Amino acid sequence: MGSTPAAILVACMLLISTASSSGAAPGGCPPSSIVVTQSGTGEWAHGQPVYAVAVRNTCGCAQSDVKVDCAGFDTTLAIDPAKLEVLPAGGGGGLCLVNGGAPLAQGRDVTFSYAWSKQFGFRPVSSTVAC
Repeated sequence: MGSTPAAILVACMLLISTASSSGAAPGGCPPSSIVVTQSGTGEWAHGQPVYAVAVRNTCGCAQSDVKVDCAGFDTTLAIDPAKLEVLPAGGGGGLCLVNGGAPLAQGRDVTFSYAWSKQFGFRPVSSTVAC
């Protein structure tokens, strides 16, 4: 019976090690499960190249309140704020809200276009996971 506490300790350590090595946020969806792709369309607007952007949730759980880094973002095209909204500097600090904060289901894309002299990264920063 002396080995039972040791076996329990080893099992607990394995469980903690597995959970911490996954890098996943609570709910199992790290920011990297939001994938942003973009490409030049070949079109021009107001003298600037146009880029098409798709934001996709690759996690099995819906993710809401998706925020991406958009520091310095600008465009000569109007973007529907329900798709991408630049948050006020006081509350966002270079962040944009995707899909109006509404849940983004797995495999569903939110798309928009912008026109500027360079591409912006739109690196996923955070989300709220609902499983």
